[in-house]
This record gives sequence, C-alpha cells and structure tokens, in this order.
Amino acid sequence: MLGRRRKTREKSRRRLRGERGQAIVEFALLMPVLVVLVMGVLDMARAYSVLQVVTNAAREGARVGIIPTTTTLDMTTTVDTFLTAAGQTGCTTTGVNVGDAAAAGASTAVTVSCDFTALTGTLIPGWTGTFPLAQTATMRHE
Repeated sequence: MLGRRRKTREKSRRRLRGERGQAIVEFALLMPVLVVLVMGVLDMARAYSVLQVVTNAAREGARVGIIPTTTTLDMTTTVDTFLTAAGQTGCTTTGVNVGDAAAAGASTAVTVSCDFTALTGTLIPGWTGTFPLAQTATMRHE
C-alpha cells in the first residue's frame, strides 16, 4: 500500500514538471492582445471626451454668433478660447450667417473640426492613427 502511494506521488510530480512554464507562456502570448485591447478602450474614451469638447465649443460659438453685433472674429476667438481652456489645439472653426450677416429668425451655424490622434494608431500598420472629429451647432439669429 505504501509503495503504491509513492508511485502515484512520483507520477504526479513527473507530470507537473512538464507543465511548469505553461502559465508563463500563456501569459506571454495573451499579454500583447490585452494591452492593445485596453489601449483601444482608452482611445475611444479619449475620442468621446474630445468630441464633447468640440460639441460644446461649437455651441459656444453659435451662442456668440447669433448676437447681431458679433463679427466672425469674435465667434472664432470665443471658440478658440474654449478649446484652449479644454486643452484642445489645432482645430478649425467656420461660421455661417454670423452677427449682422443674417436677418432675425435666420439660422447661424458654427462648425468646429479637430484631428484626433489615437494612441493605438502606431500599432496598426498602414494607419496613421488620426481621424477627424467635427460638430456643427445651429441656433436662430436674434
């Protein structure tokens, strides 16, 4: 009986010796996939945050643009100030029917567009990792 236990114990030790590095190998194979997946989730969260900043900047520009005494420069300065305060630079702003260029009741439209650079863009061959984010806000002219 005692000999049988010893043989069983020796067999299980031999089997475990062959599987010692299995967990490390599996971890090494899956780790790059998990890192790219987490970076992709972070990129989408950052893109959504930047999109919200761009939306709010367009809205602020439209609010300024509906005032009859406003110029296009005032509207652009307001949008740029909002974007800079939010940490976003390199955006373009266009406005239609800003200030006294439109009659009362007409619509003023302000479009803000920014290029977003993803962290995972360098990991994907053939993609620069940059895509445009743009929003338009429209308000009735006073």
